[in-house]
Amino acid sequence: TCLLYPGMEPTNNLAEQAIREHVIMRKIIGCFKSEKGAENYQYIASLLATCRLQDKNGFDELEKVLRRELCMS
Repeated sequence: TCLLYPGMEPTNNLAEQAIREHVIMRKIIGCFKSEKGAENYQYIASLLATCRLQDKNGFDELEKVLRRELCMS
């Protein structure tokens, strides 16, 4: 990919940094108690990361999801 797109880094550092906090969280808590708990964590973590990239308040967006004002699939 970096050969086709000038300026693209030839590493996966960005991806590694993106998942770092989640790996640390998993190590701290050991594991999730259920599949549903792990799934919920993935949804929330994804939402917050996307909001960070879009310069939005993640907690405001999460509140919209919880109030069903925003559709999340």
